[in-house]
Amino acid sequence: MSWLLMGVLGLAIVGFARPAAAQDVPSAEVAGGWNYFAARSNEDNDWEHFYKGGFGEVAVNLNSKWGVVANIGYAQKTITDFGGDTKVKVLPYLFGVRYSSRTNSKNTPFLHVLFGATNLKAEFTGGEESHSPFTWQAGGGVNINANGRLGARVGGDYFRIHGDPENFGVIQGLRLTAGVVVGIGSK
Repeated sequence: MSWLLMGVLGLAIVGFARPAAAQDVPSAEVAGGWNYFAARSNEDNDWEHFYKGGFGEVAVNLNSKWGVVANIGYAQKTITDFGGDTKVKVLPYLFGVRYSSRTNSKNTPFLHVLFGATNLKAEFTGGEESHSPFTWQAGGGVNINANGRLGARVGGDYFRIHGDPENFGVIQGLRLTAGVVVGIGSK
């Protein structure tokens, strides 16, 4: 948990950096890296933690503040219980809008709301099940600009997966991301 505290502290320090006079806005941004999911069903009090995961994202900036985003993620975990091993895979594919604050050349904080679906797949002895229910995600993060077009990204989101009540009901949770971001073109 100390890594989470260090990440929040780092975001706070970067957030209070001195503003710059102007900033070049890329036409698009491509990002990718690691993600962590913590999720639970509304029918269950136990949280499942997915440490193995990744994400990819493309954002097209319409102007210096607003953009449209396509995001795909991946997380997997093997759950062992009395019935044996079950391999669970989570694959959200989401689209939405993003608001970015570009008042500082050192970092770009952003907020986004994304909608789409999540493919939930469970592989177990004797078969597999797969569902792709409606999903929404709200959150944000910060791009920490290293040099020119290359930077680092950290972020966090709340997500909600609206499933069939007969299978698993509503799943909600937290998604944390860390990775790299590359700006392409110029506005």
